[in-house]
Amino acid sequence: MSNDIGKISVRQAMILFIILFFAPAIRYIPLYAAEQAKQAGWLSAFFAFAGGMIYTAVWWVFLKKYEKQSFVDIIKDIMGKILGNIIVVIYFLWVTIMLAYNLRMYAHRMISTVMTGVDTVVIIAVMLLIVAYVLRNGLIPLAKMGELIIIALFIIFFILNLFILPEIDVQHFLPITYKDIFPAFTGSFAMFAVFSYNILLMLFNDKIDHKGEFKRLSTKTMIIVSSLALMVTLIPLGVFGYSILVKMPIPYLTAMSQISLFNIIERVESGVIVFWVFSDFILASVFIYTALHILRLSFNLINMKPYLNTYILGIFFLSLIIASSGTELKQFSLNILTSWNIVMGFFLPMLIFSIGKLRKKV
Repeated sequence: MSNDIGKISVRQAMILFIILFFAPAIRYIPLYAAEQAKQAGWLSAFFAFAGGMIYTAVWWVFLKKYEKQSFVDIIKDIMGKILGNIIVVIYFLWVTIMLAYNLRMYAHRMISTVMTGVDTVVIIAVMLLIVAYVLRNGLIPLAKMGELIIIALFIIFFILNLFILPEIDVQHFLPITYKDIFPAFTGSFAMFAVFSYNILLMLFNDKIDHKGEFKRLSTKTMIIVSSLALMVTLIPLGVFGYSILVKMPIPYLTAMSQISLFNIIERVESGVIVFWVFSDFILASVFIYTALHILRLSFNLINMKPYLNTYILGIFFLSLIIASSGTELKQFSLNILTSWNIVMGFFLPMLIFSIGKLRKKV
């Protein structure tokens, strides 16, 4: 993984973000939204969209001056060398822990659904070996792969959602009153937590060739991911109702198991598993690339191949010890990672932006 030749486009970067959004959205967003807002959980997507657009507008301003620079360089320029380096280290630790958590969650989901009896070590090791092989050639092959993957994902997603429509009961979305506004807002925190992964693109922003396309494509991307968040919440909520939904480990997948087309085509929920595999592969790849890119910029490194293998080995062991069970993973996510994601992905960039404004850096 030597210093990449060339850059990926904004379109390719946004495609990577949309793909990696799938897996955490499917497993996490509907549960959190229903727990917080009950039958109004689907409204949370609209709050998330509004907040996401404000966040995107901040990056439009950032990139007017720092279009060709990584967020690592932006942090150091605005916050100063010492404080900037401390913040960069925190970002590196956050990316590393989130990567280990998502790998462990990926293995947990696979074992609890389609690969029962397979050891966690095997599932994580296979994923990391494939990621290591792809990343040895840098970011560009991954971006091109993403362009192909997203077509298949959207086709499967559209077909599954079309088939499940007859199972939806609109009464599960009612009643809605003004008292649901605040719960729906708090229900959007899970969506904000997953939207925060957008910061990864900014951390390797110097590898993105913008050509004035960021404003237009980032707006489209926010519309797409907000729509995905709405659908993965709306469908299981409409099929089961919030009281049943909150008791399910993966409600969107369970909703898809209800599909039966003329009693001929069944078990089509396996298509959702395609989301997991592709989405988690892209997620792991982007997280690993981002972590190594932070190291590259911090230490002025050129050839990252030796560090790629070492880092992946460390992530492998960290993913195995980060939790001992699915219950611990869930509690770790709800009690720690949700808040940490929002801080790292939203509050900290907003704070740096505000300080940059005061110092007339942006």
